[in-house]
Amino acid sequence: MPSPGRLCRGDQMGRGPYEKCGFIRDTSLPPNRKITETFEIPFPYKDVKKENEIVRNILSKEIEINFELWYVPFGETTGPLSQWNMLWHKVTKKVTIE
Repeated sequence: MPSPGRLCRGDQMGRGPYEKCGFIRDTSLPPNRKITETFEIPFPYKDVKKENEIVRNILSKEIEINFELWYVPFGETTGPLSQWNMLWHKVTKKVTIE
């Protein structure tokens, strides 16, 4: 497959349809198969200049992460069709760094 020049950004079509949809991420949940997703959640920080270098100070060494997995069959979070949305799973976790 040719590599898309615009990397699927913007609303302009390139030289052909492959320019617009070359990279599509699979976000489906197939039945009876375990799916693992990776998310990067940065801790709050502030860059401070000390002498001649920039040092990153972490503002909080503990963070609370709330995760919700929703089933949204019609793609609406508000409106008349949102009555069919269902919350499948909810997790709250505290993460600390040392």
